[in-house]
Amino acid sequence: MKKITYLLSGFLAFSMLFTACKKEETKTGDTTVEFLAPTTPQNRVAVLEDFTGVRCTYCPDGHVRAKAVLDANPGKFIIMAVHAGSYATPATGWANFTTAFGSALVTQAKVAGFPAGTMSRMLCSDLAVTPQITGGYAMSRGSWATAASKVIAMSAPVNLGAKATFDPSSRVLTVNVDLYYTSEETAQNNLNVVLLQDHLFSKQIGGTPDANNYEQNHVVRDFITGQWGEVIAGSKAVGTKVSKTFKYTVPADYHGTTVEGGGAVVIDNLKVVAFVAQGQTNVLNAIEVDVQ
Repeated sequence: MKKITYLLSGFLAFSMLFTACKKEETKTGDTTVEFLAPTTPQNRVAVLEDFTGVRCTYCPDGHVRAKAVLDANPGKFIIMAVHAGSYATPATGWANFTTAFGSALVTQAKVAGFPAGTMSRMLCSDLAVTPQITGGYAMSRGSWATAASKVIAMSAPVNLGAKATFDPSSRVLTVNVDLYYTSEETAQNNLNVVLLQDHLFSKQIGGTPDANNYEQNHVVRDFITGQWGEVIAGSKAVGTKVSKTFKYTVPADYHGTTVEGGGAVVIDNLKVVAFVAQGQTNVLNAIEVDVQ
């Protein structure tokens, strides 16, 4: 009897250890769904909105600086290249990478010159960097590394997990986003889902090594959730879980495939960014995933 008791105790201990190591799952009907967001406190992932344009002489230098911050902070820094403003406005012989959302982002950021960037849509004064316009969010490229380091050191009140899958037969992109609150949020929170594309080639003033065939990366193609995202309704107390699914039909191209177009969509070059902001500003955390 004693031997059986020892064996039973050992089995229970092993079962408890196995259970603790399993990923969290939820059952919906007969389907088991994995919860994608981590449930332990995390620091924030910084999001750079790089305001850029194909006719902006110093914007390629901004791209280089942004990539340097990305390389120094893998998994902690996201670049969203927002082609907007006079240097990106559609013009004969120049690629059109603009969206319907860029102008409002430039206005909110208080951009005075290009390239410019916002870091997690936080006020420059809160990040100890100089704004382009007093009281603004936009800063010059020389401040991006400093601002990113400030954001990355901040604790995140919410964690995100995401998965993006593409169905080639219907061209429907399905994005699943899970949120887990590690601190209570009393302000309005908006969930934003953004589609990016890498490896687009165009003419670019100041571009190297070939200004006529310059590689554009992290290009914002669309805000799937609209200009300022979808409001997260209900409780945002500690331990709250939120799961959202978005469906988006991916076009074959944006603005056409001619010289003046934005180029064809290549699925393998797409990424999805999901981030939570307090209303329109102050990004609390973010995640970037490849499209599968």
